Amino acid sequence: MLLYNITFNIEPEIQEKWLDWIRIEYIPYVLNTGHFTSSRIYRLLTETENQGLTFSLQFFAPTLSDVEKYLEKFAPEIFSKHNVAFRHQHVSFMTILEAVE
Repeated sequence: MLLYNITFNIEPEIQEKWLDWIRIEYIPYVLNTGHFTSSRIYRLLTETENQGLTFSLQFFAPTLSDVEKYLEKFAPEIFSKHNVAFRHQHVSFMTILEAVE
């Protein structure tokens, strides 16, 4: 099992709008590609020096090939839509993790 994780740091004033958009647009889009089995959203409780709110958006995939195909064929579209909707109000980075046990 693989975990495709996107960490977002957003401005506090957009939290509700951003979460709604993630739940209504982003998550269904990703899951509907057929490359992931489920998703989760977590909020970081131990903020450090930054002043934003940090969220981890997680998608679970059976294989690395599923993640790679998603990133190649589908990710650019949803990344673009997210960047248009929340321009200059977020930063993000992606990681891919493999389950060990």
